[in-house]
Amino acid sequence: MESSVRVRYYGWSALSIESAHGALFFDPFWRHYCGAQWFEQTDFSHARYVCVTHGHEEHFLDVPPLLRATGAQAFGSPSTIGFLKWRGRIAAGRLNPLEAGESVSVPGYAISAFLWKHRDINLWKALSKAVFHGNATQLSWAMSSATRAPFYSPYTGFHVAVQGGPTIMNYNEGFNSKMTDAEIHALGRSLPTDVLLGGMQLDFVTDLARGAAAIDPGLVLLYPPHEYFHKMMGVQSRPWGEFVDAVQRAVPKATVLALAPGDEVDLASGALTRFSRLAVAA
Repeated sequence: MESSVRVRYYGWSALSIESAHGALFFDPFWRHYCGAQWFEQTDFSHARYVCVTHGHEEHFLDVPPLLRATGAQAFGSPSTIGFLKWRGRIAAGRLNPLEAGESVSVPGYAISAFLWKHRDINLWKALSKAVFHGNATQLSWAMSSATRAPFYSPYTGFHVAVQGGPTIMNYNEGFNSKMTDAEIHALGRSLPTDVLLGGMQLDFVTDLARGAAAIDPGLVLLYPPHEYFHKMMGVQSRPWGEFVDAVQRAVPKATVLALAPGDEVDLASGALTRFSRLAVAA
């Protein structure tokens, strides 16, 4: 495994694969949001490729400005890519739609798309609740989600084979009760994975563990995609240690790490270090 391949975590669902082939980002997001900010746009300026998992605003809103500021290529579902072209005014030549099951090769990386299932979210119910309770932050989120991002785009995961390096799967928020064992085992068989990136949130401890067991990677990197958003909504997730322990029991031969914003992991050794600029939560 190529020692120069690393994964960085920037907070929310923003991660990058850093290698000699250039930086590949998932869901870049840096703005002050729900009381937290860790990085700024300049910290994402080395992006060569950008993969968008879905159209919820904390995954999507900073993608158009990053694409306009860089020469990065974008990958996502056809509806997500269509929104970037239509509303984001991004040139079609830099946009790469991928249906589930499709793959594309670019210099340094082979990128494959697959579907995962999101926990239930009723945007209109959230909007009504925000109005009723006078929650301005929640109201702003609901309105923004409905108008500024492709909210109902398919939920897309990405499997990335690094040239001369490992295979990496970003399952994002798909570890929940919506995914059946059969679906996850089929995914693991079709896309063999060395490194698994997955969100840990709410009470989906058992679901995360069964998903990791089905995919059976050698390294599992967990991240909290919605910690501050859930605080805004008055919801609390299980402690990080519970997720780590459950996954470790499910995949005893794997190295399992929980990432905080600013963490970087060398994929050859599993060594966790910090990269520049740890931020301040407001």
